Amino acid sequence: MAAPYTSYGDISPRVGIFAVANMLAYADSQLCLERFAKVQDLPKNKGLVMKWRRPVPFPVSTTPLVEGVTPPPQALEYEDVSTTISQYSNWVTFTDVIADTHEDQNLQVMTELCGKQAADTKEALIWGVVRGGTNAIFTGSATTRATTNSVLGLDEIRAAVRELKANHAKKITKKLSASANIATEPVNASYVAFAHTNMERDFREMASFVSVEKYGSGAPIHENEIGKVEEVRVILTPHLEPFFGEGDTTVTGVLNNGTRVDVYPVVIVAQDAYAVTALKGMNSAALAVKNPKMGESYEDPAGQRGFVVWKMWFVATRLNENWMIRIESACTAL
Repeated sequence: MAAPYTSYGDISPRVGIFAVANMLAYADSQLCLERFAKVQDLPKNKGLVMKWRRPVPFPVSTTPLVEGVTPPPQALEYEDVSTTISQYSNWVTFTDVIADTHEDQNLQVMTELCGKQAADTKEALIWGVVRGGTNAIFTGSATTRATTNSVLGLDEIRAAVRELKANHAKKITKKLSASANIATEPVNASYVAFAHTNMERDFREMASFVSVEKYGSGAPIHENEIGKVEEVRVILTPHLEPFFGEGDTTVTGVLNNGTRVDVYPVVIVAQDAYAVTALKGMNSAALAVKNPKMGESYEDPAGQRGFVVWKMWFVATRLNENWMIRIESACTAL
């Protein structure tokens, strides 16, 4: 028989709200991909399917009018992108001895770690969706992931930007605010590249790379931004894992597993290329604390165990394959 607890468990609503806000703030500091996604707040009691709707652009109208003849009207059409949301959760236990005698701020530490775990979970889920896009190019002479053995160069960045522009992909002009609320804030117009921190040397060695310290005007758009390559802002984080050992058998001078090259995806995105539900606001991530209490459950009659648990609903989806492009590259070994 499980012990009952309120929405925040065995802590007051005031402390519970503070703990959730602390968890969300700590989680937000870890997030990179979510900040540049199209964000949809998750409504309650609306089922498990998230739907993003966009209008279908009208084609160009090149047929001249005929004198006295009214042309037929065109119809407004929408496309729906739907996906099913899922729940994610984990928890940590502690004993009455720890709660009664330990000098550390255990609740604060546990909520911070839970917040980091929730953020890391979300970042990994988004990266799996974003790097799984169907629009890809390869460095050097490679034509597939299995033949990739060349490091990233300026030609690949320019080729990706040219393709985005040809597909009418708009530069990113807004991002999710760093506050605890679901809100956006403006940023300087640019495309954004996401990659692993191991790629830093290859970016910095490009002739047209400009580090954030040398920006003439305009602030970085993210704390993990290292600089820009022409029209592309570069954001690196160790959470964005490569495809380990899936490249060519030529491994000299690049990171590898001893047999095959590690392939590092560099994903360049435009505005509204992908979407997520938000890890924002008090209803997006739930937190509960159960303190050890004697006589409250059959499973723990002596009240020796407690726990902190978090739970969230989440889904990420690609909205437009033509507005994001993945460059698959080898990475220089230091």
